[in-house]
Amino acid sequence: MKLQLPHSPWFDRLAIAATAVASLVTVAAMAFAPDGAGAAVAVVYAPWTSSADTLARATQAGARIVRFGAAPFIVVVMPERTDFVARARAGGALFMLDPQALAACLPEEVRS
Repeated sequence: MKLQLPHSPWFDRLAIAATAVASLVTVAAMAFAPDGAGAAVAVVYAPWTSSADTLARATQAGARIVRFGAAPFIVVVMPERTDFVARARAGGALFMLDPQALAACLPEEVRS
């Protein structure tokens, strides 16, 4: 006898949407990854992270603060340690992005 699980079209839609969002975030993180050492890095923490906590985590990982991003959980830093990425991830960073690549995607009036 085959076990029949309840099936809902809403579950299918939710699964498809979750997969699409996860794919988009993964591709964006890879496309906007920082180029190399000595360059500024935009560090993204969880959206519920306060600006004070974001600041503390980024400096404890070994970086100088350049500015905050568009949201309080994003901070642009200049890494001062070679192991900054590993330390930032251990401190709760979700991913690191190239701030210049992100700025290129914004309209001109927002960049200035």
